[in-house]
Amino acid sequence: MNNDIPLKYYDIADEYATEAAKPVGDDERDALAHYFQQLITRLMNNEEISEEAQQEMATVAGVDAQRIDDIAEFLNRWGNE
Repeated sequence: MNNDIPLKYYDIADEYATEAAKPVGDDERDALAHYFQQLITRLMNNEEISEEAQQEMATVAGVDAQRIDDIAEFLNRWGNE
């Protein structure tokens, strides 16, 4: 676990892992938590998140680019609950 990332983002990553289309490995947990931190911070700041920005954040976080659409759908459902 990366101590720079608050636990709440690990909780979101863990919840995503239970619903992900592609199984999530333990080795992806830090990357996913970091990606969720970046995404949610931007959303809370009312920043627009383009596909290019999502791609860049995924690269920085170390998240497989194939997860981007699945994560976006997850956050959309999560935000509507």
